[in-house]
Amino acid sequence: MLKVFSKINKKKLLHIVFRPSHKSQRINITPEKEFLQISSLKFSKNKIINAHKHLNHDILKKKRPIQESWILIKGLAKISFFDLNKKLLKIKILKPGDISVSFAGAHKLQIMKNNTRIYEYKTGPYKGSNKDLKFL
Repeated sequence: MLKVFSKINKKKLLHIVFRPSHKSQRINITPEKEFLQISSLKFSKNKIINAHKHLNHDILKKKRPIQESWILIKGLAKISFFDLNKKLLKIKILKPGDISVSFAGAHKLQIMKNNTRIYEYKTGPYKGSNKDLKFL
């Protein structure tokens, strides 16, 4: 991973270029304090990310909700979308190049092929699943 820092403020991270490693299961690409949170995720077949919705941060409550996007890079996954009342709306198979964006409601991801690689984008800072997520 290439990190480019400011010449004016040597501690200020300005840019990142990321090339995925085929060995790592999860790589947090962006520092956890940044507003934009990006991770590279690698999963084995039959892995399930249980249906969940994202909670609002105290800091962001009045400004923006926490939203999330997944980009499937390699492999195959099944995504389920849920309405505001937790009722299933739609199931879709994600193939390489597909992007899902969740603005509200809940979503669930089931990995269907070994070595599936997904890029995850969400508003941050991410405080961990016990503080940021509510599972259905």
